[in-house]
Amino acid sequence: MNVGHLIRAERIRQEMKQVVIAKGICTPSYLSKIERNLISPSEEVIRLLFNKLDIAFDSLQKNDHQSDAEFAKLLKENYKAVITTRNDEFTKKKLDYLEEQSALFENDSLYYTYLLIVLRFRLILGGSLDECSREIGALEKISKSFNSFQIYLFKINKAIYYYATKNRIKSIEYLEGVLSIVDTIALEDWEKAELNYMLGLIYTADNRIFISIEYIRRALDYFRENFLMSRVLDCYVLIGVTRKKSEQFEESLESYLKAKQLCDEFNLYSQKGVIHHNLGSLYGMMGNNKKAIDYFKMSIKYKSDKNSRLISIFSLVMEYSKMRNKDLVNEWCDKGISLLDQLDSENLSSYYHHFIFYKSVNSQQGLSEEVAIQAINHFKTLQDYQYIYKYSIALAEWYYSNKKYKLSSITFNEANRFGYIYRKKKTWEDL
Repeated sequence: MNVGHLIRAERIRQEMKQVVIAKGICTPSYLSKIERNLISPSEEVIRLLFNKLDIAFDSLQKNDHQSDAEFAKLLKENYKAVITTRNDEFTKKKLDYLEEQSALFENDSLYYTYLLIVLRFRLILGGSLDECSREIGALEKISKSFNSFQIYLFKINKAIYYYATKNRIKSIEYLEGVLSIVDTIALEDWEKAELNYMLGLIYTADNRIFISIEYIRRALDYFRENFLMSRVLDCYVLIGVTRKKSEQFEESLESYLKAKQLCDEFNLYSQKGVIHHNLGSLYGMMGNNKKAIDYFKMSIKYKSDKNSRLISIFSLVMEYSKMRNKDLVNEWCDKGISLLDQLDSENLSSYYHHFIFYKSVNSQQGLSEEVAIQAINHFKTLQDYQYIYKYSIALAEWYYSNKKYKLSSITFNEANRFGYIYRKKKTWEDL
């Protein structure tokens, strides 16, 4: 039996050394040969090693090439369905199905593809970032055995992971790494469309508007031609975001209204929350606080996902802060913190710092230096230069108002440094 790749992958995932696994069964050097599939151990040795790793021996798929081919086809079909549908409930169902297969294969390549696709589904669903990080670390150690398609999947997974951790620089690095190898892989059109959408999304987040529009339109053409209306809607929303960022407000509104029309025509109810949130963001940027607040509240009403509600709650906090309505700022901050307590997810820790910061600014005592520094340090760990800059400016102004002029000067300089990075400028002449 060729099961060395299974033993090695699971041993690495559990962070166990060869000497620990081999103890009482075989020598570490013999285990090393097993893991590299250089020798075929007896069934007894395999059972003992599987027991050490808590792997059910009966879950091992037999070496039947037809069975492998059928499962490979099933895996690809599920992968395509999830990526083109982009529906969390559907993705969860497919992930549960694949995990129930307990797919352990003597075919090492099929096993690696299975691991990478399952990880992709977990990332799409917003699974624990700590667990995903460990999975990525374990896969990194076996990545030298990946074929070109598996390298592609692995880079995509890393890009999604870093995007989820708010590290846009790393996310872009891995997506651009995908671009450098994509011509060597026979990707189907649907997968190229998804890659184009992801590139449009990350470049929009990084304020690289012109290049993002090009990728979004490529994705839109495919989704429209293949009548994938929920994905067409996604593209219109993203185009609206790019237009808003470039202050083309009328064009942005037009894109959002197209998305809203699709939502109504094709009964895409789950998308209503996203559309209303983006309409609220647009009106907020245009200075129409009342309309912005109305849309953000409707967004919360339509969103079934509690995680997604947090961004709309935070947006309400910012709108009320602009209006200097301290009572409502604190009320919505408390609602946000209460929701965070229910969710109890480390992935959402940034919202805690946002809400605590705004509560502090709008308290009777005014901004707390400790709260501000904690928030700034948090966003430094994420390399989120927008919020380092934003909260450093607020702290510098607080120092100045409290006649701490030296600290104010130091903090303003620090804020400007991160402001340059955020705007991608090197000197004041470039502004």
